Parts: sequence; C-alpha cells; structure tokens
Amino acid sequence: MESEFLHALSQYGPLGLWTASLLWANHQQRKDRKEEKIQNAEALTYHQEKIVSRLVAQEKMLEIAIEKIDTGLGEMRNKYQEERMARLQASRADDLEGVLKRTIAEMQK
Repeated sequence: MESEFLHALSQYGPLGLWTASLLWANHQQRKDRKEEKIQNAEALTYHQEKIVSRLVAQEKMLEIAIEKIDTGLGEMRNKYQEERMARLQASRADDLEGVLKRTIAEMQK
C-alpha cells in the first residue's frame, strides 16, 4: 500500500516527491516523539521509584530516631525523678534531724 501511495505521488513529479518527503519527515518525527515519550515515562517512573524508596528509608530512620529519643527522655525523666525523691528525702531527714537537735537542746536547757 505504501509503495502504491509513493508511486502515485511520484507521478506528480517533483511536487509529489516533495509531498512524499514531507509525509515521511512527519512520520519520522511522530515516531521519534513517541519513542522519546516512552523513554521519558520510563525515566520518570525510575526516578519516582527511587524517590519513594529513599523516602521509605528516611521514614524508617526517623522512626528509629524518634524511638531512641523517646527512650532517652523516659530514662532522663526517671533519673531526675529519682534524684528529686532522694533530695526530698534528704531534706526531710535534715529537717527531722534539725528538729530533733533543737528539741534536745531545748530539753537540756
């Protein structure tokens, strides 16, 4: 069919051959654009998958970091609470000791 079409155009002489060359160039451009579009789609898919995989890795690292921070904060809270309790007990003991000393001193007077 294509050869019949070209043969029909060639009958018109240079104008027919020029028309055939334009049609051929148009066909080649469409073919090239189609291939380029396919390549661009593949590249886009590749980069999107790469971005997604990196985001998943970042998410995992962030979850681990948050877990470590939460654990560390919990340990610090417990440590400071224990220190506060120890200071409170020490201050109570100091107060009790001070009261006892004053009471004994008053009784000795």
